[in-house]
Amino acid sequence: MKHTFKKGGIHPGSFKTASPDIELLPLPMTATVLLSQHIGRPANPTVQKGDKVCRGMVIAENSAYISASVHAPISGTVASIDDVVLPNGKNGRAIIIKAAPEEHEADTAARNSYWSDTIPAVLSRDLSESLTADEIRTRIERAGIVGLGGATFPSHVKIDLKPTQKVDTLIINGCECEPYLRCDDAIMRSCPGYIAEGIELIMKAASISRAVVAVEDNKPQAIEAMRGALDSMHNISVMSLKTKYPQGGEKQLIEAVTDRRVASGALPVSTGVIVQNVATAFAVWQAVATGQPLIERVVTITGDIPAEQRRNYIAAIGTPLSDFPFSLPDEARAIVGGPMMGKTAVCLDAPITKGTSGLTVLSGKGRRPVQPCIRCGACSDVCPMGLDPYLLATYGRLRMFDEAAKADVADCIECGSCSWSCPSSRPILDFIRVAKQRSRK
Repeated sequence: MKHTFKKGGIHPGSFKTASPDIELLPLPMTATVLLSQHIGRPANPTVQKGDKVCRGMVIAENSAYISASVHAPISGTVASIDDVVLPNGKNGRAIIIKAAPEEHEADTAARNSYWSDTIPAVLSRDLSESLTADEIRTRIERAGIVGLGGATFPSHVKIDLKPTQKVDTLIINGCECEPYLRCDDAIMRSCPGYIAEGIELIMKAASISRAVVAVEDNKPQAIEAMRGALDSMHNISVMSLKTKYPQGGEKQLIEAVTDRRVASGALPVSTGVIVQNVATAFAVWQAVATGQPLIERVVTITGDIPAEQRRNYIAAIGTPLSDFPFSLPDEARAIVGGPMMGKTAVCLDAPITKGTSGLTVLSGKGRRPVQPCIRCGACSDVCPMGLDPYLLATYGRLRMFDEAAKADVADCIECGSCSWSCPSSRPILDFIRVAKQRSRK
């Protein structure tokens, strides 16, 4: 029997049609770097308008314990520090950098050399042995690394464990259960050795003796690649999990791998486990081994677009979504992320952030009209948190936020299983999000 979580879950089609290869997306001439692209306080700018910056330089530093530094993804001049439009149409503060042609050319040459020459040459199994835990955590913090699976929690905070927190297992999340997305699959196939080193570094930094790389069984090549890279590491194993959504949710993944459940209102660390994404492990290795901060990441472009446009790209943070080579058919929508948890982009001139895993284009064909609730209970059956989504959505729709809080709306992980399963096509998750957000105030 395959390992998986026990309560709820759905089986949407995977639609993993993007090429598993990774290509370099050209650097932008103008990069828009948001000060808040992580959970916690926005970073504080360390530059001002007119300053010259170099690629990889700190341009904003963490402003609180839960915060993350931001670095220049391109060399150039700070054109402004201003509010910009985000993909969802809201505004966010950002540092806007413009490159001159000669700066762009020099950056491009150095970047091509880094990926073609430096990366293949740097692989040392004793890297974690040569550094102390404090040194590794410091490098991770300086690099501005956050969780790249979507939550964007600052990584140096997650592995800075208190003496009272007894953690025995590190889970590396390679499930990538969102339909369409393939960035994690691609990086596991292409860079398994570097991910393995990143795992060792995280284990050393957090003083954890055991790690499990969890991958859904619809990614056999990624499983094989990771097992090959970990053959000599007896304290790191690969676990094949049943393909089931939302397997990649932190609480669901902990249950699937360890059979431990995170209590309502508790943090995952309370079970003796911390979770990091495979791309985060790779970013940790990059920062420690090569000194490159988190200035670019793998992004999947996929969906209802021609096959040749479905690709995985290494893209600089701050690159406009419109710079990616894809077409947007009439009546189609572009979703930042996957179709289950992603949000529709209303502005394609907006930049990608550290948390941008992909862009999914979906046509409007086959969308059903919203109908009245028929009280079937399907949304409750599939909820992986054991909630009653129809009730929480009603509270959100009627602005009954105190009642929503009492019904544990804060436990909702916003996976979208309820909306997906609803035969009446009701926007259940949308109303729950309203209730969840307003009940915090």
